Amino acid sequence: MFEWEDLVLRAVATLPALAAAYLAIRTSRTPQGAVGWIVLILAYPYVGVPAYAIFGYANYAKFARRRRASDARIGEDGVDADAPSAPDDRLGVFSRLSGNAVSEGCDMTLLIDGEMTFDTLFETIGRAEHYVCVQYYTLMDDEVGRRLRDVLIDRARAGVAVHLLHDELPLIGLPARFWREVRAAGVKTARPKGPSRLLGPFQLNYRNHRKLVVVDGTEGFTGGLNCSKMYIGKSAIGPWRDTFAHFRGPVVDQLERSFAADWAWATGTDLRDTFRPAPSSGAMRAVALPIAPTDDLNTGNLYFVALAQRARRRLWIATPYFVPDADAMSALQLAALRGVDVRILVPDIVDHYVPYWAAYAYFDDLRRAGGEIWRYTPAFTHQKVALVDEDLCSVGSVNLDVRSGLLNFELTVVVEDAAAARATEDMLRRDFDGAYRLERDLSQQPVHLRVLARVCRLMAPQL
Repeated sequence: MFEWEDLVLRAVATLPALAAAYLAIRTSRTPQGAVGWIVLILAYPYVGVPAYAIFGYANYAKFARRRRASDARIGEDGVDADAPSAPDDRLGVFSRLSGNAVSEGCDMTLLIDGEMTFDTLFETIGRAEHYVCVQYYTLMDDEVGRRLRDVLIDRARAGVAVHLLHDELPLIGLPARFWREVRAAGVKTARPKGPSRLLGPFQLNYRNHRKLVVVDGTEGFTGGLNCSKMYIGKSAIGPWRDTFAHFRGPVVDQLERSFAADWAWATGTDLRDTFRPAPSSGAMRAVALPIAPTDDLNTGNLYFVALAQRARRRLWIATPYFVPDADAMSALQLAALRGVDVRILVPDIVDHYVPYWAAYAYFDDLRRAGGEIWRYTPAFTHQKVALVDEDLCSVGSVNLDVRSGLLNFELTVVVEDAAAARATEDMLRRDFDGAYRLERDLSQQPVHLRVLARVCRLMAPQL
């Protein structure tokens, strides 16, 4: 006897799954991501369809089109991406990737860990006379977040134009009291917007991961630190090792233009008329590289490819997560095969288990080509720093993983200068002194780690 109830139940399960699979084909950022979602949706529709609706689906094409139009109104330095750069220009490829011209007459000071970073940051904000632009991915209502709140309130009450951009998730972000206090003092606040999706602001992808502070157009800061007490040693997994950088000179104009683009997208307001041009300050060459999932090119992954291509003798990268896309991994392998000293510094301490496990499935690929994996043991290392040879270094928010490369808005500054490279080398050598080189293949790891690594690698397009 034909069971109509069974047919109806099958249709209820199958039709939404087929619709979700079709949307995954149309909207995923990569073919790998589409395949990952399709397998999950069709194999386990009762899990895959809701998961895709919440975490996967986004009207990316519309989002990218509108965001590019918004960014175009803010502008860049007008670098022609189709014009070849001089082969011996070490920053040329980064300039073309970013659309920003190489800035001459810049200066950079490394800020190592939370105490140094926050003391310098809040002291600089505290003497602002004209405007302050602050952007954080994570901002906590703790002793560090309240220090930032208080100094911003103080400057706003003194007549300084203060703008605060924070990409927080609804319901689990800062308390309403925090926002009432800063807004009552005159601080302008906004939250970045992502693509249209089922749960709107409850999105895990297309988040703004940038950390940026600009004061009076003369001083700029960026790096890996969020605004939280975990960076001063108060977290469940102990102290966090991280790096910020303090910039002066014309590259600050590029940093504040990145902020202006994010602010315009969030609010529709153009801040550029209020900005002041940064004077020269030093002898370094630098270029800011805002990375976005809406870029015409795959800028996030090409940034790492360019680092590897530029390296002649050395490429050291510190990253909390190592889940590279295929192009970035190939570039790292080729650099190692050319004899470049390729070292990846990652934490030995876990903050997020899935990318931690997935990384083990990538370590062997690099080690077989001659690269090295170093595991940092004293603390969780969250820094995003690169060192190339004796003349290039980069400090920013870009992780060496799929999420940073394809799904997040990121920011880094690449500097060409021997003194800056030496300072970065000294810092990283101290980090390597607190790390050990990974010697065991995945096949030599415990059984549970071998299984988890391979399973989590399959999830890389969704990480």
